[in-house]
Amino acid sequence: MADTPSPLEQLADISEPELILNFALAPIWWLLIALLLIGLLFLAVYCYQRWRYFAAKREALTLLDNISNDALAAASINQLLKRVTQHYQPHHPALSLSITQWQHWLSTECNQPLPDLSLLLYQQGHHAEAVTQFQQFAKAWLIKYRGAAPTSAVISEVSHA
Repeated sequence: MADTPSPLEQLADISEPELILNFALAPIWWLLIALLLIGLLFLAVYCYQRWRYFAAKREALTLLDNISNDALAAASINQLLKRVTQHYQPHHPALSLSITQWQHWLSTECNQPLPDLSLLLYQQGHHAEAVTQFQQFAKAWLIKYRGAAPTSAVISEVSHA
């Protein structure tokens, strides 16, 4: 018999395809990922700017908590509220109102009870519970305040006064 090669020797090696390790995304997915990252960046910048914008309000709340309940507490609280209003709206008409108009404007801005400011600010005597009530009102007003108080109601009140 002739030397016939075995069928095993006639088989060729199997060539396996190269193993692909990286995951290739379609270009539209890369665009979507880029847009998502840009959106997240804008959201982070917006949140940071908003946080910085309300830094004065946070500082005012901290200062309000540090005001002691003494004879000058009501004047300090009133000054703090005017400073916050002036910081966010420097030309707001409420800043130049008389004390009764200022009190009326404050009471329209917040639903908390507000003691009579003319008694607290201009009369001698220690009104501890009224000062505490004014401090609670100021805290509620500062928490509610968004940095843009309406001016139309104040302008109509000033023109009729």
